[in-house]
Amino acid sequence: MDNFQFYPTGPMLATKMWAKFKNRDFRRVLEGSAGEGDLALAGKRRGDLYHRSSIDIDVCEIDVTKHPILREKGLNVVGLDFLQFAGAGAIYSHICLNPPFKDGVRHALHAWNLLWDGELVVLLNAETIRNPFSQERRHLVDLIEQHGEVEFITDAFKTDDVRRKADVEVALVYLRKVADTKTDIIGNLFDELQSDKQTASGLSAGFSEDLLPSLPNTAIENLVLTFNAAVRAMREATFAQAKSNYYTAMLGETMAMRDSGQSTKQDGSVSFVQERLAREYHDLKDRAWASVLRSTNVREHLSSAAQQRLESEFKDIKKLEFTVANIHGFLHGLISSKGAIFEDMCCDVFDLFTKYHSENTVYFKGWKSNDRHRQAGMRLRTTRVILPNHRTESYCRSMDYRSMQLLGDFDKVFAVLDGKRVPEVGLVDIFTNRFADLRAGERVESSYFDVRYYPAAGTIHFFAKSAVLIDRLNRMVGRKRAWLPPENERVSDAFWLQYDKAEKFDKQVRAEVKKRAQGRSEWGWVGPLDTAFGNRGRGDEEAIGSAQQLLAEALVTVLEQNGISTDFRLTDESPKPQQPLLLELA
Repeated sequence: MDNFQFYPTGPMLATKMWAKFKNRDFRRVLEGSAGEGDLALAGKRRGDLYHRSSIDIDVCEIDVTKHPILREKGLNVVGLDFLQFAGAGAIYSHICLNPPFKDGVRHALHAWNLLWDGELVVLLNAETIRNPFSQERRHLVDLIEQHGEVEFITDAFKTDDVRRKADVEVALVYLRKVADTKTDIIGNLFDELQSDKQTASGLSAGFSEDLLPSLPNTAIENLVLTFNAAVRAMREATFAQAKSNYYTAMLGETMAMRDSGQSTKQDGSVSFVQERLAREYHDLKDRAWASVLRSTNVREHLSSAAQQRLESEFKDIKKLEFTVANIHGFLHGLISSKGAIFEDMCCDVFDLFTKYHSENTVYFKGWKSNDRHRQAGMRLRTTRVILPNHRTESYCRSMDYRSMQLLGDFDKVFAVLDGKRVPEVGLVDIFTNRFADLRAGERVESSYFDVRYYPAAGTIHFFAKSAVLIDRLNRMVGRKRAWLPPENERVSDAFWLQYDKAEKFDKQVRAEVKKRAQGRSEWGWVGPLDTAFGNRGRGDEEAIGSAQQLLAEALVTVLEQNGISTDFRLTDESPKPQQPLLLELA
């Protein structure tokens, strides 16, 4: 915590800081050292902001562990280190700061330089103002004398509402910066932001090329330079339009406009510039971040559901300032999370196989450890699985988009399970090139499945060519959902014996479940097997728990009938070796 000098702003002090703003037209606000959002959210709680629910508050926070907290609170995380933030500062009407005191003056001056037309409130150590021994401090004192005011507060961090107390006197600084519209709009174009002056070597300083083979450093530098050029051109166009509007308004209406009684307002105001800059700047950021995602080869290896999850998370990523540092952070995050991404993809495919056809699965007694008890687990059959709901009419020459997307998902997951980028012959390939043969009832071979298709019934039958790959999928999903013990956990041989023989015992298990479910209707018409894992039927916890309990009891009965102990307590025996999983996505 001390590494970032995290001293959250107490509610009373935060409210006092927001009250310093004299202009209540909060168009867009920036909070430069957000912490967990205490100061930023104080503005939302104020009456004059409460009714402006659409107001955007952007924040910077150097501690990335706090970013999820800030996003959950509805704040837009646009940067990390505020001192490195070089975004379009002209879009902000207000900036508020509670920076680390050791760098307080630098934060205040950086915020002042970012502003084009707006107000700044910053909380500083009182000594920063009372003892202006450095050039930076003297400059800040001069700014206060010319453009603002300061209020000194004792015991600001000793009140009851402060989470982390400190014995320090603070200075509450208010500054108002007024745009020189005669120069900026009517005269010269606004083209002096520091980010435009950065070079490729400066942008990439401190970053290496390792770990990012799919998007080299030079490509990242070029993307950022292109973005900066687009921002500069957009800014020039905005000020040119404002200037055009100004002079057009001076000329007045045309005769046709006057005769018709219609009037078109030509706005060359500060608010016009700020609102248009904000709109265009965020559109450019959206485009720039999308180009990063397109430039990587990650997306092509993701299942459709995994792509949707990535795109959902990407909504937060694209709010960040478009810099080399943030691009590297995003790509490193993708690399570090690829194992978790693939686990989720395995679960997606597993669920597609199991959701609509309970005959595709067999059941086993779930892992029991000292601290929790999983009643039952399920796994795919290693022989044949059936997918319903893929009917095509006789005139169709291909499957529909949804079906082909699903087959593509299977190709991606089984290729990675096999340690490859793509299958030699995928399901998409055979349903594209041999669809007529499949419709005619032929059994067609892909890399991982022999396939039969029944178009009238709409079912696809998959015959796995490798029990090993099906087992890898089952184990991946089983561990992810805690039906199986962790990879290095020691459990009795009886556990693995009943897991391996699940297909052999399947008829007995189903018969026992049917017998125990007779006369009971709490799961509806689908029965306990389809309800136990939330695939179909009632999805509430009570119904799922009841179905799981009945299935677990049936499993115990069948296992005991076959002489297999259901006591899976930890033993001193060595764990059963687990097959490694190849998780390369790129």
